[in-house]
Amino acid sequence: LLLVALFFGSCSDDNDSNGDSDNAAFDPNIPVQVSGINPTTGGFGQRLVISGENFGNDPSIVNVFVGGKKAIVINVKNHSIYCLVPSQAYSGEIEVQISNGDNPVVSTIAEAKFEYVRKQLVSTLCGSRRDDGGYDTKDGPFNDCGAFGSPNWLEFDPKYPHLVYVAADRGAGDENEGNGNMRILDLKNQYVGTALTEGDMGGTNRGRALAFFDENHMAVAVDQGDELRAAVYGFTRNREAPEGDERNYKMWGNRLALVNFKACNTVTFHPVDGDMYFNSWDKGQFFKVEKQQIQEIFDGPRTTPAKEVLFQMDNGWEYNIRIHPTGNYAYIVSINKHYIQRTNYDWASKRFVTPFIVAGTAERAAYVDGIGTSARFNTPYQGVFVKNPEYAGQEDEYDFILCDKMGQCIRKITPQGKVSTFAGRGSASLNGNPWGYVDGDLRQEARFDRPKGIAYDEATDTYYIGDGSNRRIRKIAYEGEE
Repeated sequence: LLLVALFFGSCSDDNDSNGDSDNAAFDPNIPVQVSGINPTTGGFGQRLVISGENFGNDPSIVNVFVGGKKAIVINVKNHSIYCLVPSQAYSGEIEVQISNGDNPVVSTIAEAKFEYVRKQLVSTLCGSRRDDGGYDTKDGPFNDCGAFGSPNWLEFDPKYPHLVYVAADRGAGDENEGNGNMRILDLKNQYVGTALTEGDMGGTNRGRALAFFDENHMAVAVDQGDELRAAVYGFTRNREAPEGDERNYKMWGNRLALVNFKACNTVTFHPVDGDMYFNSWDKGQFFKVEKQQIQEIFDGPRTTPAKEVLFQMDNGWEYNIRIHPTGNYAYIVSINKHYIQRTNYDWASKRFVTPFIVAGTAERAAYVDGIGTSARFNTPYQGVFVKNPEYAGQEDEYDFILCDKMGQCIRKITPQGKVSTFAGRGSASLNGNPWGYVDGDLRQEARFDRPKGIAYDEATDTYYIGDGSNRRIRKIAYEGEE
């Protein structure tokens, strides 16, 4: 606002030699002219100044349209209009309309066009939260599907890419309400269904993560306290995705224990060699199970695999594992210790080696953007590798985008370990809280409340976010993407 005042003050000073012409009222006997715009390019919310003649001094009678969309007019001087570019102003044509009581509206179109650049925006895909903060859940269309309790892990179906699975964890925390059912987002039919119930998962309501062994076999990490019970369940696809008006998403059956242990937080498979990795919170163990043994369990000859501890951190280390698409390395996202480690893959021995820190510092929870150990996280959660076209030809072409739960935002880590805020903690004028429920510009407006799960659709460059305490699935996409 101060910059706006200074701008219009300087405009008035510049016109002192012409008397008070910049504050003159609109004259219906003089043509309205547009002589220029500044800047000439930008996106939704861009501050735009239109220069010209005979705009008057009354914002209430001036309308500006950019690309056929009505702009918000902030202030008007006789030789300049200050406004905000509206969303989806794709064509860039600028029209100024001035009303004069009962007389016809005076309109003029600028010769210059505004080059509109589409922006990534945060929106709400589905879900709701009661006014009292309570929880209701049900299957139904996106606009009537109830709430999402602790949507802590999101994953696309490898066979049906319009389906996104949402695992739920009813552990400690005020966002962990409702049941532990695994829900499913049908992006094509805009419907929320149920993939697995608590009963389907052996009575557990702590589904921590899921991964796909292949397109017809799924693994689910469950958190329970008995070494003799399942740490990771396996499921086999027993029917195909619903078509037409059908809405039965119970496609998985033949539950069996892929491996037994306690306090498991994560499961994943190497994208090349296919071996399975999982962990235990108990002593921070990082386990490996060979692909062939998992195959034999699914096929029937084997019931108990030989799990191998590759390394361990310390007692009570809660984390998840995300392997790079190339398989060259993995990130260990330490949820309760607030930092990110990297473990490189030894292709000769087919083993991940001792990890090292790439971002944050162990047990130093905070919100700080920075490089390497100077950065700070607060309960980081699920992340995804996203190819960055700016890195084409480099050794590593991927950024890592992850949810920072108690940091109330989405963070980005570059291959060099630079940490920045990708989305969230906006709307500073609303109140002093970093959390909330606000859609809009990634950084200027958007707010999250304990985001945990994230999935990425490379085909549309779209992110889906499990926003815990808001009980919703949020979406980050470019304007106009359906």
